[in-house]
This record gives sequence, structure tokens and C-alpha cells, in this order.
Amino acid sequence: MEQNKSIRLHYFDMLKGVAIFMVVIGHVLTMCIREIDNAVLFKFVEKIHMPVFFFISGYFTYKVIKDGKLAIPDVKARAKQLLIPFFAVSTLWIYYFPHSGLQSPFDSTWEGLYFSTGKNGYWFTLCLFEIILLYCALISVLERCKSVAAKFAVVVAVWIVLGLLTKFVFTEKINSLIGVPLLFEFFPVFMFGIMARSVKETFDNVTSDSKWITIAIVAGSFLMYYVCWSWEFSLPVECVDIARQLLYVCVVIVSISVAKSWSFRAFGTENPRGSISGRVCEYIGRQSLAVYLLHYFFLFPLTVLREPLIEMNLGFVPTLIFASFFASIIIAVTLGANYIICHSKPLALLLTGKEK
Repeated sequence: MEQNKSIRLHYFDMLKGVAIFMVVIGHVLTMCIREIDNAVLFKFVEKIHMPVFFFISGYFTYKVIKDGKLAIPDVKARAKQLLIPFFAVSTLWIYYFPHSGLQSPFDSTWEGLYFSTGKNGYWFTLCLFEIILLYCALISVLERCKSVAAKFAVVVAVWIVLGLLTKFVFTEKINSLIGVPLLFEFFPVFMFGIMARSVKETFDNVTSDSKWITIAIVAGSFLMYYVCWSWEFSLPVECVDIARQLLYVCVVIVSISVAKSWSFRAFGTENPRGSISGRVCEYIGRQSLAVYLLHYFFLFPLTVLREPLIEMNLGFVPTLIFASFFASIIIAVTLGANYIICHSKPLALLLTGKEK
């Protein structure tokens, strides 16, 4: 049992490592180069990495105390982990960005920090904290639900309310200030993590069953195409919203399945210390929040390559190789900076959300 627990922790950390690597790949395309962020690769990675992070966050947020009562997350600790670096690092970015030579799709100003959905690129920390608050508000309702179906109905009802608030109640400025469209997009996959943990054995069986994995791959492929190129279909925007959530479920199932299989090979009984690739990926995963917060400062302009890359019209694989090369350099430098910062407790809290 202890071995299974260890392996489970391995594959979640490894999965976070892959996801943050994909985040940096996306930013190489959107900020270092620009104008090739409509590449198939970018459309692919942006639909994978953030759903994975929100799912894992939900999975490990779920805790049960005695008599089936749900534990309330430590909001104070989460505020230190997420909100303090959100304000500190994004403020530094506002002053750093004009000297970076980068071209950002975000509005990297004070106005962009408060009144744009992207929050200077740091929207994830704020959005995750808000979802945790929403989960805290729902705990008493979820405790009264006697079945997974009832909990699912609650999640769907809240998701619909968030959608209605976004489209019909809140103004564009309020939506941008609070980030309601992002809550609408990622609240369900966070709650999928909550429910997956509550029925852990069933979820483990699903992510180990070839039948369900096949369904997730096939359905996910069709959903990926539909969500990424939805304008080719004459369907209402609500259909895209639903398809996106189904896609995220498929992405999570396939991602967990692949990561689980990889962790068994990387940290199996024949190699208890783990393979080099497994250990590296696991380490990056454990530092994923720090990498997310700090890596913007180590992106560097590759604008000289923009025109040649556009003319070559690179396909998926060569674009992946190109972006992965520079993403590896950026992550390595970021991890070095994080190692130095973590020697100072005040800076570690301000810049990475770590108290120890």
C-alpha cells in the first residue's frame, strides 16, 4: 500500500512537470516569437496544461475528516501561497516588461493587472484561489449529497450560474476584475479533481482501463478539433462551452493514465531511485508554481527568428522541437533563480509562495 502511495505521488509530480513545461512552450510561441501562436502546437498545449493543474489542485484539496465530513481548506495558507506572489510578482513584471524586449499578448500594466482577464499572465493564481473559496462555500451543500450524481448536479448548477453571471449580469469590467469567465471555464475540472478523489478506487480503475482510455483518446481527439476550430461548425457557443468541459475530462483521464504508466517504469522496483528523466520531471513538477511565477522574467526575445519561422510554416513536430529547446533553457535558468531565492524566507514567500 505504501508503495502504491509513493508511485501515485510520483506520477502527479511528473504530470505537473510535463504541464509546466507545456506552459513555457506556449509562452515561447506567444511572447518570445509572436505571430506563430496560431500554430497547431499552441492550440494543442493550451488545452492540456491548465486543466491538468486545476484537476490536480482539486484532487489534493479534497480531504475528509471523521464521519465523512469534508475538511475546509486552509484559506489563510492558500492566500499566502497564491495571492501574495500574485500581487508581488505581477507588480515586478509591470516594471520589468518594458525592458524585456518581449511582445506580450497581455496588457502588462496596472490597468492590465486589475482590469484584464489575463492579469499580466498571472491569472492562474487568482483564479485558483477564487475557486477554492467557491469550494469552501459549497462544502456544506456537498456534504448533504448522498451520491456522486447529486454532487455532479450541484457542480453543473454552479457552472451554469457562473455562465449566466458572465454573459448576462456582470459587466465586462467586473468580469475582467474578478475573472469570472476563467472561473466558468476551470471550476468544473477543479471539481472533477474533488470528485475523483472522493471515489478514488473507481477513478484509478478508469485511468487503468483500456476501454475508458480508448474512449477518452478518440472522443478527446474529436472534441479537441471542435473546440480549437469551432468556427468551422455552425453550432451555438454554448455547445463549445460544453465540449470544452468534456475535452478537459478526456485530457485528464489520458494524462493520468500516461503519467501513471511512466511512473511505474521510472520508479519501479528495479529502479527505486527513479530514472533520470523521471527524477528531473518530478523535481520540476514539485517546483511548478515557482516556475510559473518566475519564468516570465527569463523569457528572451526571439523576434529575429519570427520571419524565417513564418516562411517555413513549420508543422507540429518541428515547432515542438524548436519551442522545447528554448523552453528547456528557460526552465533551467528559472530553477536556478528559484534555488537562490529560496535561501531567503521573505523573498521565497513574496516571489514563490513558499513559507519554508
